[in-house]
Amino acid sequence: MQMKRFHKIAAVSVFAFSSIIYLMTVAPTLSFWDCGEFIACSYKMAVPHPPGAPLFLLLGRLFSMLPIGSDIAFRVNLISVFSSSFTVLFLYLSIVHLVREWKGKLENKGDWLTAIFSGVIGSLTFAFTHSFWFNSAEAEVYAPSMLFTSLLVWLILVWASKSEEEGNERYLLMIAYMVGLALGVHLLNILAIPFVAMIYYYKKFDFKVESFLIMTAITGAVMLFIYPGMVKWIPKMAMTLGWIGPILFFIAVLWGSWWAISNKKSVFALILTSVLLISVGYSSYTAIYLRSGLNPTIDENNPENIENFIKYMEREQYGDHSILDRTQVWKTSPNGRQYKSVSDFVWNYQINKMYVRYFLWQFVGLSDDEANVDFYQLWALPLLLGLLGMYWQFRRDPKHALAVLALFVMTGIAIIIYLNQPDPQPRERDYSYVGSFFAFSIWVGLGFAGVMDLLKDLLRKEGKELKTSLSYAVFVVLLLAVPVHMLAKNYHTHNRSGNYVAWDYSYNMLMSCEPNAILFTNGDNDTFPLWYLQEVENIRKDVRIVNLSLLNTDWYILQLKDLSPKVPMYINKNNLKKLGLINLSLLSDEHIRQIRKLSSKIPSVYIENILNHLGPIPWDKQEVRLSIPAQIADTMAAAYRNTYKTNKQTPAEIRFKVKPAIDYGGLSALRTQDYMILNIITANRWKRPIYFAVTVPQSNMLSELRDYMRMDGLVWRLVPFKNWQISPKNLQKNLLQVYRYRNLDNPDVYYNKNILSLLQNYRSGFIQLAEYYIHNNDYENAKKVLKEMDEKVSPEVIPITNYQLRTVKDAFSIAINPSLLDSVLEDDSNNPYLPILGEQLLRLRQSRPAEKVLEKAYELNPANPRVLGLLLNTYDMNGNDSSAVESLEQWLRMHPNDKNAKRFLASIKNRMERKK
Repeated sequence: MQMKRFHKIAAVSVFAFSSIIYLMTVAPTLSFWDCGEFIACSYKMAVPHPPGAPLFLLLGRLFSMLPIGSDIAFRVNLISVFSSSFTVLFLYLSIVHLVREWKGKLENKGDWLTAIFSGVIGSLTFAFTHSFWFNSAEAEVYAPSMLFTSLLVWLILVWASKSEEEGNERYLLMIAYMVGLALGVHLLNILAIPFVAMIYYYKKFDFKVESFLIMTAITGAVMLFIYPGMVKWIPKMAMTLGWIGPILFFIAVLWGSWWAISNKKSVFALILTSVLLISVGYSSYTAIYLRSGLNPTIDENNPENIENFIKYMEREQYGDHSILDRTQVWKTSPNGRQYKSVSDFVWNYQINKMYVRYFLWQFVGLSDDEANVDFYQLWALPLLLGLLGMYWQFRRDPKHALAVLALFVMTGIAIIIYLNQPDPQPRERDYSYVGSFFAFSIWVGLGFAGVMDLLKDLLRKEGKELKTSLSYAVFVVLLLAVPVHMLAKNYHTHNRSGNYVAWDYSYNMLMSCEPNAILFTNGDNDTFPLWYLQEVENIRKDVRIVNLSLLNTDWYILQLKDLSPKVPMYINKNNLKKLGLINLSLLSDEHIRQIRKLSSKIPSVYIENILNHLGPIPWDKQEVRLSIPAQIADTMAAAYRNTYKTNKQTPAEIRFKVKPAIDYGGLSALRTQDYMILNIITANRWKRPIYFAVTVPQSNMLSELRDYMRMDGLVWRLVPFKNWQISPKNLQKNLLQVYRYRNLDNPDVYYNKNILSLLQNYRSGFIQLAEYYIHNNDYENAKKVLKEMDEKVSPEVIPITNYQLRTVKDAFSIAINPSLLDSVLEDDSNNPYLPILGEQLLRLRQSRPAEKVLEKAYELNPANPRVLGLLLNTYDMNGNDSSAVESLEQWLRMHPNDKNAKRFLASIKNRMERKK
């Protein structure tokens, strides 16, 4: 009884300790990627991207109503916090069960201590692995998904210990219900079914190859029955029979369960009742269908009818590629050329980079650049202990070791094989394989049991017994060497407290826009956080977000047209239905043939003449003209003249060339999103301000349209003057008065490399403003701007990671304070930056400092023709012909056959002669 109490105390302790750590490190508000969308959709019960995660949304709605904290996002983040700590608890309990399964029964104190200490070490090791800890700090589906996986593992082990008792079937039915519920969070939970099947098999059957293979086939069939079976086929049943089809299916399963139970058909009762419970759990998806019918502001794919719902469940908007044809994926990957063969691609990219690397991050160490493996971080101690635990389990209990191996493989390498990912991916995918890291953590825990067994064997040979004190000592050493060491090494990089970047960045972007603006965004990180601010915190709901990725779909275009604030556009709903908008990155040959039939090439240069066409259209490079209303032109012209002190005439139209965005199979065409940008800006007729987020790549800005963009901070505004770089008034107001920069000067807050890269966008705005002042010889204001930049975005906290920004800032500093030049020239570490620094000084018309910088650069790089060219250009600006001759003669001594240099030298000497 005493050891059972100790076991319960240990279980509560690992749960409490992990909960405290997760609460200390949880994000105080929303994070990037899908978090903003999930929180907004939870709060408003809206419809997120496919396949929806309805159970997570329902839980999110409940958590958003908790009377704690003022930040809704923080409340929803708590789902992941407690999902993670409960997962740690169930992992502890599962490891204890596996030790019990091996021993048959925990009879003495030594057995109990082995089981308990194994559970503590394994569960806490997993608690502080990189990917699992990362998932615990934000409102994403991966932490609750992992909770369901841990529940399945624990429930089947509990059933195994009670399989001879009356009523043991209730644990199997609970597993079925958990599988159904998990479908409403993520499909990863299905991959734990082989573990469940193997534990059931070991208890009910003697191991034989034939029966084991039959069990494996049945397990595969069960997984296929659930997915794609129930997940996809039940909605398709509704497509054929209407909703009466799924209802009849449910009634039939319910009646079958009742009949089997009444007639004591235990096997049939168990099967049919399990199907019933999975269906009940899966029924959370009715929330998606019902809520979409109410047309919420966020209603992705608009799954309010059966046809759209099926497309939603099948994630049709993301396209599809073969999970078997690896050659095709290799050859069509943007980075495919760097691999010699398909086997090279599969091993070095899909397996090694996209799984093995992630696995080693957890148990060997993660480098500071968050991209590579660092042996010296964890000294591979978790890995070694896990390998020992795997060896120990396969030696002592091979059946259950095989079950853990199945869980490890199914949630790791099997996912890699199924996904068949192209290179590159838009982000790291380590979060997908946390189930595999969970399985290996079981072995890490069992590693303690393996160590104790080795010590027992060694002592037994000497005629001694293992003392309890030695068990405690080994436990303390391994606890400190593995989980505690991991906690210490990973704490700072996983501590999100004080990180408000996603909230502030999105707020600043919205506040950059004038009232009733249209803001084009590119992807998840510049869209979902903005949705959160608008939907949850009611900030700048007048700004209409237009996501370019979604702008390739018919449902999204119709929502932009019909839902407030409405986006002006020319569109025919029947044409939209007829043509069927598709993502051009997924064009098939058949699609290409269909597009070719849509229209002939359009000769007119006026965009109004193509407004009756919809979707991808044939397109050759051509000029587009957009007229400007006189009142708008006069107002904008006044601001432009004030900025650049010019009398430039008011424009009547803007002209820009648009290149085809796609060239495939001989077809030149615009993507749907390109066409819709033209459509919207034409229909808008300059009535509402139009902006593009600075994160939108130039390739998504219709070629030369980018020339008519003005930086207003974190956004580019469409303006009627070419090369109107900034509005100093707007930019200074945004940067110095409006924007929020919480904790960007706090060294205690950790920012990963992606955030550090994103934050360089702030500096770009400051640099543009400082450059404007320098060009106008207003060095005091330029100095103030650079000072404010370093105070708000501290270089000690947010290093200047952009090569170009660093040199630009140095150039500005030298222009404002020439005395800084000496320190720059004395620092040999600046060698790689000197040529660019010289260029920037020339751009700022600082030719004298540029000359000194480029002379130093040429001294260090005498064989570099680019550096010589810049230096000669500077000598020419400064009238320093004698130095130019000296440099050219030095160059010709090393390159006597350089004819261009000889001609240039001769021309300079002739010029010098004429001056005499």
